[in-house]
Amino acid sequence: MSRLLALAGLTAGAALLGHQAYAHGVAGAHMFVSTLIIDDPNVADEASLPTFSFLPQPTDGGPAAGGYGLEFEFDKRITERFGFSISDGYQWLRQPGMKTANGWENLSAALKYKAYVNAEHEFMLSVGVEREFARTGATGANGAALDNDDSSSTTPQLFFGKGLGDLPIGWLRPLAITGQFGYQVADKKLKVDADGEPTNNGIANGWVGGLSLQYSIRYLQSQVKDYGLPEFVNRLTPLVEVAWSSPASKPNDSATQYLFGVGINYTADTYAFSVEALIPGNKQTGSHVGVIAQFHLYFDDLLPNSLGKPIVEWW
Repeated sequence: MSRLLALAGLTAGAALLGHQAYAHGVAGAHMFVSTLIIDDPNVADEASLPTFSFLPQPTDGGPAAGGYGLEFEFDKRITERFGFSISDGYQWLRQPGMKTANGWENLSAALKYKAYVNAEHEFMLSVGVEREFARTGATGANGAALDNDDSSSTTPQLFFGKGLGDLPIGWLRPLAITGQFGYQVADKKLKVDADGEPTNNGIANGWVGGLSLQYSIRYLQSQVKDYGLPEFVNRLTPLVEVAWSSPASKPNDSATQYLFGVGINYTADTYAFSVEALIPGNKQTGSHVGVIAQFHLYFDDLLPNSLGKPIVEWW
């Protein structure tokens, strides 16, 4: 499974905002939907159960290896704007002529704070930090095949979302852009010998990030023009994503990777479902087009009086 995919590691009109189902990820009249290969800027009570992915991996001159994954993530608010998340996953890598490598990924935990929301300009800004705990997943040959790091790392991150409702062209106003940028700091730096071979189990520091472009049919109907579309269509958001990772220190034993996702999101009152085609941006990322799909639960709407409210409100 691509290391990039493992790291990536998830619009309502004024008349609709009174409905609790659209209380998450909202800046003014725009709602930012859950994305699949990058993280969204919101802090909420939600879970991805699960995210399935398939991305063929290149091999040395032979047939492509099949990389499958099931990812799980749970997000919980501590206060209205501050929360944490825990994520993990299980991977299978089917390699031609070899035994399938399979096992758990390293466990990751993150903190995120929604620092600023500007309703008038449909803008949201959050900051966070993610911690990957080494050797909490598969180790040895399986762990190496699945790209599980042997060194823990910490990644400070910045998230944003911007609805384009300020634009003077009506059919462009339902567009929104979200982004994620981070710098991964390894606990143990990689060392190599004179031949460039690793002499320890360290890793290089690295840049990670991504962008999404979304088009909200709900926003089009409520804020631009009501075309009388069926409710099912109104809940759809076509989107395009790109995620990348690249080494930021020397020596390193990884390459820059780019991964594109093209698909659609359906957001209901208490859940969302998304599916995208995964398109490798270079040969280091994947050998052929793959797919990713996610079922996403919103606890703030599903269980508003218990799991769906901030921890500080429980007392």
